[in-house]
Amino acid sequence: MLHAWRAGVVMLVGVVALVGSSGPAVAQGASQDPGGAAMADVTGPGQAVAQPAPQCPRTVGCQYAEQSFLPNGYRVQSLQVCGANCTTQFWIGSIPDGQQLLEIDPVRGGAIIAVARASDGQAHPAVRVVMPTYGPQDPACCPSSFTDTTYTWDGGTNTLVAGDATATPADQFPGFDATRQALGDAGWIVATV
Repeated sequence: MLHAWRAGVVMLVGVVALVGSSGPAVAQGASQDPGGAAMADVTGPGQAVAQPAPQCPRTVGCQYAEQSFLPNGYRVQSLQVCGANCTTQFWIGSIPDGQQLLEIDPVRGGAIIAVARASDGQAHPAVRVVMPTYGPQDPACCPSSFTDTTYTWDGGTNTLVAGDATATPADQFPGFDATRQALGDAGWIVATV
């Protein structure tokens, strides 16, 4: 349990450095502070690191997670920040070069990120994002709908490009658990961030 907590703290240090740095957020191979010095670069579980400085001193709390999809080459990162309510921001980056490929702005209620299973020789499989969509009059608890967007690789721009989003009214949305199950059953690899 202690090692899992430590790993979470190490990951938290990396994303806050990523978010707190000047300029665009770009995922790097090693977590770095704004000055560029490596904060921690553990190669596996069970490795102790020094206690980081507080990362979210002006919020109730924050939680960072990351997952690497190998051999697909994507790293999915998330940062949940809580105050009066919680929002989660997501990033998808390229593992080999650290390029940020997609950013999902902070959203109340989180999102589901799924990666298509790569076929032979496919370097950049599709990515799917299911998330709540809040209208201007929606209260923090209750989105009007949920959107499902598939992003495909554009080799000309070296980015993930959004396809048409499918919107489902909130009262017809089956829920995140059922949606995760349906995506998995359809062959998508659902991120755990």
